Amino acid sequence: MVRFSSHLFARRRVLAVGLMTIGLVLVLVFGARSLRSYHQLRYIREQGLDQGIASVRAIQPWMTIRYVAVAYAVPEEYLFAQLEIPFDRRNSNVPLGRLEREYDLGPPEPGAAPVLFERLTAAILAYRENPVATGLNDIRPWMSIRYIANSTGVRESELLGALGITSADNQAVLSLDQLATQVQYPDGLHGLIEAIRSFLHEQEEGP
Repeated sequence: MVRFSSHLFARRRVLAVGLMTIGLVLVLVFGARSLRSYHQLRYIREQGLDQGIASVRAIQPWMTIRYVAVAYAVPEEYLFAQLEIPFDRRNSNVPLGRLEREYDLGPPEPGAAPVLFERLTAAILAYRENPVATGLNDIRPWMSIRYIANSTGVRESELLGALGITSADNQAVLSLDQLATQVQYPDGLHGLIEAIRSFLHEQEEGP
């Protein structure tokens, strides 16, 4: 009886230690993620990425092509094309650091940024010198007013005016879901997207 009780106690102790270990691991993992998110958010604000005024040198490995496209108001497909990433391998949500490793573009010049980052920087600067309206077949919540304006050739100020939204603060560079919440747009995100579609359709038809 004593041996059975000791064995049961030992099993319970092992189980307790195991649960405590799992709990500690979860705390460390989620704590690290929270800390990383905090540092990223602070970096975004410090560099002006949330206001559309960041330097092209502010691009970081944790960013994605989609994030860069929105932050710098450059069409995703343009960036992919300039990076020479095949159409069937394009993933907007893969971190740039992972893309750099996957494509193995070779070592950078001494003191220079990774090759992928240099190409991405050059692509953004080239687009700014000669912006091209690439068209927009779909409107997604992650897009910003500036991104849509650049993609369609419509003036940013005209689009904001048609939506009844001012250009105050960083509203032109907020993602549409954030913008709809901030300005409390009628019918929320759905109403905002429909209003944009209606305005763009009017512009296509002309006077």
